[in-house]
Amino acid sequence: MSTFNTIQGVIFDMGRTLLVFNGDQSAVETQGARDAAHWLCTKKRIKVDEDTLAAAILSARADGMRRTAETLAGFQMRDAMLNALRAVDAPKRAESFAEQAVRIFFQREEGEYEPAPGAIETLKTLYGAHLKLGLLSNATDDALIQRLINRFGFRPYLSPVFSSAGVGWQKPKAEPFLLIAERWGIEPRHIAVVGDRLDADILGAQNAGMHSVLVTYAESPSNAANRHIIPDITIDSIVKLPTALTQL
Repeated sequence: MSTFNTIQGVIFDMGRTLLVFNGDQSAVETQGARDAAHWLCTKKRIKVDEDTLAAAILSARADGMRRTAETLAGFQMRDAMLNALRAVDAPKRAESFAEQAVRIFFQREEGEYEPAPGAIETLKTLYGAHLKLGLLSNATDDALIQRLINRFGFRPYLSPVFSSAGVGWQKPKAEPFLLIAERWGIEPRHIAVVGDRLDADILGAQNAGMHSVLVTYAESPSNAANRHIIPDITIDSIVKLPTALTQL
């Protein structure tokens, strides 16, 4: 029996919530594009200019991210990689290496993550209280999210683990949140969403009729322009979540 009277399930964000990213995002992505281009040109002998391909990868990713911001449709980095290869007139066979190239693109980013202080202990506490726990991340590669969840030992506590790339909807669309509620068989009013972004996590929770908890120890830079979106509760550490949930 859960010790929480109202909340029966918790949907977590990943970045700046369960995991902390220690790198410079722009620099990491730039190097990731160079790594992927180098691999394609040297290991797979794709006959295009390496620097031009790296630039095309970054440009295609930026285009995809812009479209996603406008439509809230899930965007996959694999599509950006394919578009980049086509933009530089790479031979058709290069497209068969797109998924591998995406993994290389994300290798440096993957290495910059670490668990947020107290994250695993918080998951254990809530899981032990018989709450349903899941994850929903806005991300451009579902495989990356799945690897990170496995790497840091979160898998036993989180089900389902969804990304926008995997389910086809970007937060703050209500659909992915409601998909998790349906899978659990729990009404939205009995679910709390925990994340760092007002315009994605908190607004998404509100759109889905769920409770919301904003985590601010590594708060998203986008929040400055979205202070009109008000969470139910704000905490500065994930370890404060179990107590916060009793207040909903």
